[in-house]
Amino acid sequence: MKTRKTILTALIAGLIGSSAALASTDGSLGSTSTGQIDLDLEVLDSVEINELDDIDFGQYGGGDSGDINDGDAYCVYVNGGGDYNITPTSSNGEFKLVGDSSADEIAYTVKFAGAATGASSESAVAYNSPSATFQGSSARDCGAANNASVDVSIAESEIRAASTDTYADTLILLVSPI
Repeated sequence: MKTRKTILTALIAGLIGSSAALASTDGSLGSTSTGQIDLDLEVLDSVEINELDDIDFGQYGGGDSGDINDGDAYCVYVNGGGDYNITPTSSNGEFKLVGDSSADEIAYTVKFAGAATGASSESAVAYNSPSATFQGSSARDCGAANNASVDVSIAESEIRAASTDTYADTLILLVSPI
């Protein structure tokens, strides 16, 4: 008897659970019949950074002087044109260019610019820390006009302290929707 009650309880719970999950309504027999089907879609965050170009600082020496900087403009798409931030890291584990044949390193700084609350904004960012909040484009190609940029600066003192060599790093930009 107890087993029979358990089976009936499980069957009733299953029927109630499955009918609650189905919100569609069948029509009834007649000269016309109307049925209803509920439609559901969950849109998840989508972001894309594109139009990135490598930065080549060229050569520095001889009569060159002063700090150097260069940058790149790019596109950040966020579905619905929502907000995002960028967390930069690098293949060298910090913002440093590393020499090919020497142990020397050249530190650099990173700044991001983009649409922030409808105005252009530029902010320096620390290694592995999120940038200021920027607004993404609702078009994956940013409407053929880039909406963000990165600026990389190297102080003259860093360059002058380094040995003759070729220095490199890979800057990694992690875009996260907010």
